[in-house]
Amino acid sequence: MAKAEEVSPGSDFGASKMYVWVRGLEGKINNLTREVDVLKNDFIRRANDLNKEFKTLSEDLMESRHQQEKMDQKMVLIIKELKQTAGAEEVTTLKKYMEFWNPLNFVTQKDLEKAVESKLQAYARPAEKVLVRKE
Repeated sequence: MAKAEEVSPGSDFGASKMYVWVRGLEGKINNLTREVDVLKNDFIRRANDLNKEFKTLSEDLMESRHQQEKMDQKMVLIIKELKQTAGAEEVTTLKKYMEFWNPLNFVTQKDLEKAVESKLQAYARPAEKVLVRKE
């Protein structure tokens, strides 16, 4: 029994000490739980922000790709149209022919007819004069 008495005062002392330790650990666990919750909420918020940013960047990238495709199509169209135009050598050849022909000196059909008639009349007059002298 003496041993039982020794155990009981030690157990009361140990139980109260244990209670204080458990309460201290419980408080520390509660604090850690709150900190973990804060970290978890912050992580979730940041993950959501990153997801929104990723979606925005993805949309911007898709828009850029569409614009690039449109520009590529326009460039192909411009290249096709440029291939259909005359090159520098062809332009110089045309310029030489235009200078050679000199279209400003071309005659219209009416002008040609008038010139031919005047020449015919000029040739006909001397013949008339020659015929009149012989008579």
